[in-house]
Amino acid sequence: MRTNTPRGIRNYNPGNIDRVAGVRWQGQATDQSGDSRFVVFNGPRWGVRAIARVLITYQDKRRARDGSRIDSVREFIERWAPASENNTDAYAKAVASALSIGPDDQTVDVYRYDTMRALVLAIIRHENGPGQLPGGAWYGDAIIADGLALAGIVSGAQHGQLQVVA
Repeated sequence: MRTNTPRGIRNYNPGNIDRVAGVRWQGQATDQSGDSRFVVFNGPRWGVRAIARVLITYQDKRRARDGSRIDSVREFIERWAPASENNTDAYAKAVASALSIGPDDQTVDVYRYDTMRALVLAIIRHENGPGQLPGGAWYGDAIIADGLALAGIVSGAQHGQLQVVA
C-alpha cells in the first residue's frame, strides 16, 4: 500500500480505533508493531466490523453527556471523536449530512442496516478523507456488507426476510 494512503486504510482500521491494553479485537493482526496508537486489523472487513461493534456498544451500554441513551448523531460522534482531539461539531454535521438528517433532531438506531451502513461510511470518509472508488468510498459494497454482517448487522435480504409488496 502506498505510504500516502491514510493511516486508517493502511491499518485496515478505517475508524482509527485506539488500541487499549488488554482489549483484543476479532480480526486483530498478531503484529501490532506497525502503529503505536491504533489497532491494526487483518483486513478491512474486520475494521468495518469494529466500527459497527463500537457504535452498538455506545447505543446499548454508554450514556450521553446528559445521562440519556446515546441515540443522536451528535451523541455518537461526541463519544467517537472527543472535542479534546477533534472538531466534534464539524464531524457530527458531516456524518448527519451523510444520513440526510440533522445532528440532533432524529433518533438513530444502529441496528437498522441502512442506518449503520451510512454511519460507518460517513465515519470512514471523515477519518480518512475521500477514497478512490466512485462516490469517494474506500471500500466496495461487499466489504462493507461483510464487515457489518460480522458485527451482526444484516440487511433484510441478507437475513432472509421476505418483502411483502401490497
